[in-house]
Amino acid sequence: MRIVRAIHVLKGAVHLRTMCSFVFLLVVFFCFPVPGRTTSDAVPAPSPEKGKTLIVGVTSNPPFAMKNIDGKWHGVSWEIWHFAAAHLGWSYEIKEVPLDQIIPALLSGEIDIAAAAFGITERREEKVDFTVPYLITAFGVATAKSGIIDAWMSFLKNLMSFYFLKVLLVLAGILLLVSLLFWLSERRRIKEEKSLSVFKGVGDALLLSAETMTTVGYGEHVPKSGLGQFLALIWMFVSIILLTSFTAGVTSSLTTLQLRKSTYELDDLHRTKVGCLASPSRSALYLQKHQIKHKSFDTVHAALQALSERKLDAVVYDFPTLQYLVHKDYREELTVLPKTFHPSFLALPLAPDSSLRRPLNKAILEVMEMPIWTHILTSYLGRDITPSMTTGSDG
Repeated sequence: MRIVRAIHVLKGAVHLRTMCSFVFLLVVFFCFPVPGRTTSDAVPAPSPEKGKTLIVGVTSNPPFAMKNIDGKWHGVSWEIWHFAAAHLGWSYEIKEVPLDQIIPALLSGEIDIAAAAFGITERREEKVDFTVPYLITAFGVATAKSGIIDAWMSFLKNLMSFYFLKVLLVLAGILLLVSLLFWLSERRRIKEEKSLSVFKGVGDALLLSAETMTTVGYGEHVPKSGLGQFLALIWMFVSIILLTSFTAGVTSSLTTLQLRKSTYELDDLHRTKVGCLASPSRSALYLQKHQIKHKSFDTVHAALQALSERKLDAVVYDFPTLQYLVHKDYREELTVLPKTFHPSFLALPLAPDSSLRRPLNKAILEVMEMPIWTHILTSYLGRDITPSMTTGSDG
């Protein structure tokens, strides 16, 4: 009997161990991922409340957001939003908001997102959120095209600048000094031949110095003393060096002054009449930060019109916008310089801590990988778009 009971106890223990092992295996199977049945780590798309229609703020800013005659919006910023929203299956309504009211509208909940060309700045980041950047842009400078008369006026103005007047005064001083040396070396011999006043003698000596310097010959004015002839010999070599240096300096300065009109630097903007879009635009904040005096305009069109009327020397704004508007409306009068400065990232602004940001970021990145994105950039910004202007890369 004892043997039979031991056998039954042993069987019960075996069954208990088997059951425990089975339960353990079930826990392992359901708690740990198994290849082929793991769930996707993709962020779910329906971040807005189900059935909610988003309010999208938009403001006209070519070539990033524009309205055609049918009332439909298009442009770089609008297209990236439209394709991303379509990819996520979001529905939305459009609300036109002025540029300076976009941030207040986001903070008040009047709009959920803005499909506008908004550069990411420290001040803006403190107030609202941004999506991932979809474009790298920079400031450009628009100037008036120079005609023949303008070119000659600019040339004459440069010749009358303080730099050239200073050079001429230095050169005249050197000529006067050399003339006095010639007069001192030749005055005794000249007095022996004919009577001359001091002013007449110095005048002849000045003419001798100028003739020697310009290598046109002495004419009647020839040094006769040994010291005078030695000074003339030295002055010949010195004058060649001075004249060559003067000519090179004039040419270099004229070239530099001309180049400054086609490649504006920050210092050049301090000396010109500059226009820009009114604050809180990035261009106005940039000019204020660098203490550059400027005139503000309600629209970029108004600033370019003032430039075409020669009321301004330059307009500073986003390079793509200037390039688009000048090519469209002012191609005969204005030009956009090729050099850009102060690069910035463009992104779509969102309300603070918006639940839209993460799914929207993923959708924007997916759209930027599509061939249609390259086509959008080319159609609005031209074929000279470089890889550095887009956020996509091979790395």
